[in-house]
Amino acid sequence: MNAVLDILFPLIQGGFGGFIACLVLILALLIGLNFSDKIKNANAELIDANPTTISNPIIFKIFGFIFFIGITANFLLSIAASVDGVDSFTGFYYFVQDLLALVILTFIGFAVSNLYFQPDKVNIKVDKSSTVAEDFIALLTFGLKVPLALSKMLSQAIILIGVFLLFFAVIDLFAVSEFFGVLTAIATVITGAFAPFLFYLLFLFLFPIFNLYLAILYIPKIGKDK
Repeated sequence: MNAVLDILFPLIQGGFGGFIACLVLILALLIGLNFSDKIKNANAELIDANPTTISNPIIFKIFGFIFFIGITANFLLSIAASVDGVDSFTGFYYFVQDLLALVILTFIGFAVSNLYFQPDKVNIKVDKSSTVAEDFIALLTFGLKVPLALSKMLSQAIILIGVFLLFFAVIDLFAVSEFFGVLTAIATVITGAFAPFLFYLLFLFLFPIFNLYLAILYIPKIGKDK
């Protein structure tokens, strides 16, 4: 954390130190974007190489419908609550910030909801012989596959949120000398750049656990297909 602050404080203060800090951050961002561009294909290959099965896709459709209703309700209720708080210019200023983030998150929510209705996009196949345990594992691994399938969208969304945060943070910096918003915004942008790589690592370390369970469940089926 101290190393990060050593880079970011000169950025805020300006001068030659700020110039160097800008170069370091731009380099980190470019590295992150380069990694992400290459990892996106690897994420798709991971999904293709790790199929799971479910006996009936109706459970996904039910969860998808519930998720869609929840996302829609959250959007409308959040808008209503935010509008009630707009009673001054400051209130409107924060309302715009919340609205931009809410719209982006709602679009992501709808994208996730769409995958519930099309589980084959994350390599979840319908197999009538799939057991209850295999169905349960398919539901659990769905949560790991979604970030991989939407890695490009999620990366761009996080970066976009970071850019919006940076815009408002710069305003706060000049208005009230509040610089921690700038740090948060920069960290968000860099996180977005590395997001596909982080999703890849998350899947790489967690999915083998579920794959082990699937292998155990498959043992009783050995020889029955002949």
